Amino acid sequence: MDWLEDFRPQLERLFQQAEKRVRAFPAPLHEIGLRYLSAFDIRTRGSTKNYICYLLPFWLERMLSARLESSASDALLQTARQAALGNVMGMLHFFIQDDLMDMAQQQAAEDAPDMRSLIPLSQLLHSEFIQAMSAATSSQHHDQLWEYYQDLCAEWASAVYDESESDYFLQARHRVAGKASPIKLSVIIMMLEANLSSQLPALLEQLERVLLVLQMNDDAADWREDLASGSYNCLLSLIRHEYDALEQHADEAPSTPTVLTEVQVQQAIYDRHILQRYTSMAADSYIAADTASLNPYLSQFHAYLIRQLTRMSEQVEQHRSLLLQQGSIWYYAKLSN
Repeated sequence: MDWLEDFRPQLERLFQQAEKRVRAFPAPLHEIGLRYLSAFDIRTRGSTKNYICYLLPFWLERMLSARLESSASDALLQTARQAALGNVMGMLHFFIQDDLMDMAQQQAAEDAPDMRSLIPLSQLLHSEFIQAMSAATSSQHHDQLWEYYQDLCAEWASAVYDESESDYFLQARHRVAGKASPIKLSVIIMMLEANLSSQLPALLEQLERVLLVLQMNDDAADWREDLASGSYNCLLSLIRHEYDALEQHADEAPSTPTVLTEVQVQQAIYDRHILQRYTSMAADSYIAADTASLNPYLSQFHAYLIRQLTRMSEQVEQHRSLLLQQGSIWYYAKLSN
């Protein structure tokens, strides 16, 4: 059982279908849409792989089909295919929303499409998202689906709006993955169609733990970009908290939050072993999971994400040891560069 390789044929079919849908957009929006899709296409070398977005409905289908009769299992596979397509279209739509918000704060790169292109493209993708999710849902569940969708949109909007003002990682960790809330709709559809809505709370809790660790991975990899842009970042939040705690202990008085520099972050990573503690926090999310309710593929992916963080932490320690072998002057000189 493998969370990725078991589903390669489904992913190939999924991106063929997504490409066909985007190619049908009016010109020149179809060309811009195809470029966006290619940036996340699992078939494209060097693309960003948003695995959970593509695979989550298929992981659930494989788990649920083992409990159903063959005719119901076949129908559930079609549901999973539609929900996965909806996830891809929704992913592109919500990522473009992020891009638009970034563009509102800073000048767009010269090679990036302007807002006039992105706004109608985002609307077309949202329409495809709604259509696919609606097609995945039988008529008796439509009212429930849109109630859930309204709640998930509210979660997403709240997370986006409050991100720059709140410290989710330290104060409300369950909200860290709020920007990924729309992906939950595919889980809800699968469980409704399998008539297992009673199991939704446990499954959504498992998903939220995985999405948290996924965000922690992204933030550990992207801390330099987020530091430069001022974007919220879980790793930077932890580092800032530790600097603030040290400063308050020394002064015995509250102070304003630290404005981190790249050197300070490097020192926290290399001298204070912050990534080891950060990785332990991620591992705690796995240990705390209710094993009785786990989807095995989702659990495998959760463990994979923790291994990725562990590998990142180990690479830092190896690099640190190598630098120290060259002497302390060399070590601190490299950190400050």
